[in-house]
Amino acid sequence: MCTALRAKKVFALERETGKEVWTFNAQKQVLASGALGGDMFMIGADDKWFYALNKETGKPQWKFPAGEFTGGATVGQEEKAVYVGSGDRKLYSNFLNGSKRFAFEAKDQVCSTPALSADGIFFGDDKGWFYKLNRFTGKKVWQVKFAHGIRSPARLEDDAIYISTGDPDGTKSGEIVRLSYDGTVQWRSDCGQKGSKCDSCWTSPAVVGDVVVAGCGLDSKSRGFIWGLEKATGKVRWKMAAGNDCQTSSPVIVGDSVVLGCIDGSLYALKAADGTLHWQWKAKKGIWTTPALDETGTIYIGSHDGRVYALSAPVEEEPGGEARKREEL
Repeated sequence: MCTALRAKKVFALERETGKEVWTFNAQKQVLASGALGGDMFMIGADDKWFYALNKETGKPQWKFPAGEFTGGATVGQEEKAVYVGSGDRKLYSNFLNGSKRFAFEAKDQVCSTPALSADGIFFGDDKGWFYKLNRFTGKKVWQVKFAHGIRSPARLEDDAIYISTGDPDGTKSGEIVRLSYDGTVQWRSDCGQKGSKCDSCWTSPAVVGDVVVAGCGLDSKSRGFIWGLEKATGKVRWKMAAGNDCQTSSPVIVGDSVVLGCIDGSLYALKAADGTLHWQWKAKKGIWTTPALDETGTIYIGSHDGRVYALSAPVEEEPGGEARKREEL
């Protein structure tokens, strides 16, 4: 079963058929991504409520009020708790039974999905602050300031943390950043573009071998790029121009490649080492969501055309090929 969003609705679908299993109606639109924990699916909405729904039936188990919820939720299995940021400038942590653990107040609204290490919680806010909190107490360990907002979920690798920054209006340029686990900035990449730098990047960078991949773009211009940067230095190894903005769909790693969507409606599969296009599949309207991949290799993706798709990648990924649509949900 997969769970998806449709305007004010959260709905669950059978993976094999796309048949609707259940729906839940929020009071306003649902932009955030959710998380599974225990027997629940948990997600926030623009109606300023965070909901815990029974994953089999969609019935509410508990909820709590805050600001608007734009970023995704993350579940810590060890402590049996969920973490989520809100438009009221706070990062919340509740136990899976709904009781409150802690709430940390940031400098601005928190729209980035929290990332968890063994001892830390990592996230950014819209003023450009990036934080590490103690995972078990919610106390701040360190914070680092960047020029522009951070809506990127942090990518935690063994050797470093990777984030991206930026605002979409064209006057504030973004960067892709590598940090050490003590908060020291190791490099900040301008993607070789001194004026607009990397444009706006809200995606979580993917690290494949010695390459860091992220999608970026601008709301104010019909352009978008997928960047491949040297992991050690942040210098551009390759870039691919898309037909429009690529700033919101985080790349998903598939073998030695990445798959991500853009607002031009295309889902791209690129070889991480050199940016070679393996295949491209196009929906009827833009793709803002991050692809989901299951254990069979099926890719699930939503589009602004109002559909959720299940795709099977080509058996042999020849350059310039096309993904095959398995089901239209």
